[in-house]
Amino acid sequence: MKLIKMIVNDYRQFDKAELDFDDDVTIIAGANNSGKTSLISLIKNMISSEKITYAESDIPAKNMKIWIDRVFPLFKEFFDKGKIEEVEPNLIEKILPLSDDDEKILLKTTEVYMQIDYNDIEDDIKLFADYIMDLDENKHSFYFIYSFEVNRRLFVKNVVDNYEKLRRRFAELEEPNKDLKQRYLQQLLVKIYVNSIKPTCYFCDKEYNNKCKMDDVKELRKLFNFTYIKASRPLDDDDTDHSHMLSKQMIKMVKLDESWNELINSLPDELLKPIQDKKIDEKVRTASLKSLKDTINALEQTNGGKTGELMLDMNVTEDDISELLQKITSTTYNVDGYYLGEASQGLGYSNMIYMHLQLKEYEKSINPLKVNVFFIEEPESHMHPQMQQVFIKYLIKYYREKGLQGVVTTHSNEMVRVAGISHLRVIRRAGDFKSALYNPSSLVEKLKKSEKDEDKELANFFDWFFEIGYSEIVFADKAILYEGDTERLLIRKLLTLPKYEKLSQQYIAFIQVGGAYAYNYRRLIELLKIKTLIITDLDYDKECIEAEEIKKSEITNATINNFYKETNSQNPTVEQLYGWKVNKENIMNNGLIYVAYQTYDDSYARTLEEAMLGKYFGFDISQKLKRSDWCTKKKNSKLQFSIPRNRQDEDDSEFSLRDILKSSAGTKTDFMYSVIMNNLLNKMEPNYISEGLEWLMK
Repeated sequence: MKLIKMIVNDYRQFDKAELDFDDDVTIIAGANNSGKTSLISLIKNMISSEKITYAESDIPAKNMKIWIDRVFPLFKEFFDKGKIEEVEPNLIEKILPLSDDDEKILLKTTEVYMQIDYNDIEDDIKLFADYIMDLDENKHSFYFIYSFEVNRRLFVKNVVDNYEKLRRRFAELEEPNKDLKQRYLQQLLVKIYVNSIKPTCYFCDKEYNNKCKMDDVKELRKLFNFTYIKASRPLDDDDTDHSHMLSKQMIKMVKLDESWNELINSLPDELLKPIQDKKIDEKVRTASLKSLKDTINALEQTNGGKTGELMLDMNVTEDDISELLQKITSTTYNVDGYYLGEASQGLGYSNMIYMHLQLKEYEKSINPLKVNVFFIEEPESHMHPQMQQVFIKYLIKYYREKGLQGVVTTHSNEMVRVAGISHLRVIRRAGDFKSALYNPSSLVEKLKKSEKDEDKELANFFDWFFEIGYSEIVFADKAILYEGDTERLLIRKLLTLPKYEKLSQQYIAFIQVGGAYAYNYRRLIELLKIKTLIITDLDYDKECIEAEEIKKSEITNATINNFYKETNSQNPTVEQLYGWKVNKENIMNNGLIYVAYQTYDDSYARTLEEAMLGKYFGFDISQKLKRSDWCTKKKNSKLQFSIPRNRQDEDDSEFSLRDILKSSAGTKTDFMYSVIMNNLLNKMEPNYISEGLEWLMK
């Protein structure tokens, strides 16, 4: 039995979250407050908790407003002149009419659709047999709906129970602070509705339309064997740790072993024998009762002397033995003949062992008749990056081999990187109090199945770029894609300037890509809806110096060409690209992507360094200076760049910006360091980069 899919509708910040489960380990990644814990807690409560709690905070605010806008006038009209005995016929009937033919004014609450598949050869479906809706022997799925539905009888009761409070508050609406009182009253109405909700389960067809109500939500829980490992654990790494969590977990796990249980069953009698032989109970009774003799005699006078003889019996059970073992057992580490306690290894190491023991306990509890699934919440707690890598590698490999199914939530870049895009689901903020769930693995699978060679290459590219550490893009608020080390140094330093403070406060993913590869990120950017600035060079023919010949030149930058050809049929000229940017056509994919490159405002430059020097010295790339003038400018500016040498008439030789930078090709990083160290950022920041960063900051 495998859990295949869950679709969560209208839950907290999620309008709709479609979660596909891998056969082994599914990784759900997201930044803090993105909604990972909310989603996992809902699933845990549905399939494991005896008592389900559902609150106003679990319902999207817009849904509450829609309901309140419709029912508030009905409540107000009733409480202006209605009586308590008329609540049901004159108020409830307008909101929740008994007839199925009449429209009900329902508050749109959470619904969860789930699909469970089975192997028709290997799996025994006797626990699921009552929930078959499709008799096609070629289909092997069960479908369920878990919903939070208002109970009419409870709603009537809750309105009646709150009748006086509601009547009084509606009467107070005519007094001062009407808006505030109305808001509190509306909150009360929502609370009454939510307190009238009962969880309800259905089994249904593939479209989730033809549904049959299950007798109790417990029926659904009985179909799952579920283990949940929380993020916060009572582990300690100092000398005050007396909880022995690792040893306790070991005792819990060994209790699943039959031979252990046989041994434990015989221990109570074995322990009682020496206690009885040494007459310990008599000694305890004699010592304790001696001090109580006078008190007992006094008590006997109050009840006719019928207190009875106070005895002391000893009874040892298997649970007592287990509790004793947990208290007296302590995990130690043998290090070169010395035995160190649990605290010696620190929280990260103990945390990893603790989780492994819980997973082993889960493995021993596997029930082939049920859906077996474990959830681990943010296992990276207290682990350094290398340990995170080791743990997630082990987890994926081990449970793939065992054929077991689990979910791991994380906000660790290392966990995501090692797990790879094929296991990944991403939760991202999608606006104020809104989150969305994305499935990058489906994108890769679609590309791999494509008949186009370029799609297959792109799928390999995504696997590769996650492997080398660019997985941080899934956590980022925004992304900046750039070409080389000089751009990285410049951008990182620019974001420390006061004018970019707002941008520096956000989580920016910095991804270094060549001019040929930035376009490859387009589909992932679209999928995750990450606002992205791509900074690249125009790269026209370097032999072109004069403005007119530059405009006619074509470019060799694959990223710009590919984006341009999405709406045009051929490669552009430089002049067309100048116009493309003026018309803001370089902002694409519904405002998600901005392609920044040099224009005539950047001294007709074709590279970053040309644009920076052109701005600082105040001339374009066609202007030439004598070598002696270049030497003076270099000395005065303290910038690091090379000046070409010419043996004849050296001081009279003239060089353009391009000549200077061609000579400095091997020292670009030194040049950028000199810009930063001499505080020249404001004077040399290229226009195309400042415009791009300002767009990204909005």
